[in-house]
Amino acid sequence: MNLSLKHKLMLQSLSPLAFLTIVRNFKFTPVSELAENQSYWGEFVCLNNVLIVVFLLCATWILAAVISFVSFTAFRWTDKKQGYQLSSFVEKEDASLNFFMTMIIPLLIDDVGTIQGAVTFLIIVVMMCALLSKTHLYYANPVLAILGYRVYEVTFKSNPDFNNEVCLAVVKGGFLKNPSTVEYKVINDTVLYMKEMNK
Repeated sequence: MNLSLKHKLMLQSLSPLAFLTIVRNFKFTPVSELAENQSYWGEFVCLNNVLIVVFLLCATWILAAVISFVSFTAFRWTDKKQGYQLSSFVEKEDASLNFFMTMIIPLLIDDVGTIQGAVTFLIIVVMMCALLSKTHLYYANPVLAILGYRVYEVTFKSNPDFNNEVCLAVVKGGFLKNPSTVEYKVINDTVLYMKEMNK
């Protein structure tokens, strides 16, 4: 499946929800008694079938997020546009924290081991993905923030691709006080991966 980088980062931005769902919910019901001709694992699966399905989905989601980060790392190194200057840049320091507090924590569900809870969880995830696909909120990726990336609102001094548009720049480690020239690569629309060029 060929996903765009935007959709890979969307998947990654919600991966803490998958991890916290596992941590919060996974108390499997132990097998107390076995009837004749029943296997332990067969009975265990019967008792925990919904929880096992949700666990496998969350684990797959986390694995896909890891793969998407590898893809993003490879993306950073090729086909960058170089030699542009910025007229302004402002760090959005609380973007990742706001994303985590408003779009991850409130969505944690305690009863994903039930069919009703699992369906509710799935519907919430689908709705969140639909929302992220229509906006640029995925740039406030808490995973990237933990790994040392910062988000800036930037405008270029002279760049015919963007004119005077305000762009969102994802920057590894952040900018120095007064970056001279930058290089960038478009993630989607006006969301860019950007790096200060060495003098």
